[in-house]
Amino acid sequence: MFTGQVATISNKATWLSEPYDLEDEEDGSTIDLSSNAYTVAITVYIKDMDDCTRLTGTLDNGKVVIDGPGFHWQFEDTDLRCLCAGTYKCGVKIVINGFITDIIIGEIAVLEGN
Repeated sequence: MFTGQVATISNKATWLSEPYDLEDEEDGSTIDLSSNAYTVAITVYIKDMDDCTRLTGTLDNGKVVIDGPGFHWQFEDTDLRCLCAGTYKCGVKIVINGFITDIIIGEIAVLEGN
């Protein structure tokens, strides 16, 4: 699990995450999320400091994409405009074949864009 500062982003620009791969803890191999052997759900959330969800990205809404063995997310400027400058909670929850894991629990800094 990753914890800490996830990113610094603008509320008036696209936020494209880096790609993330998952590793099998037993043998260190990369888990191929695109494999038919897995049923996968991924949720990326941004919450204010009062725990109110401000944005959610999922495979279903197209904000999260499995691109090969790993995944990434993308929020457009139109998504991020609802965020005032400040610090927010950010996390990623993944469900693989019914097993739920929080893989990122952290914060993002949102800057007032141009």
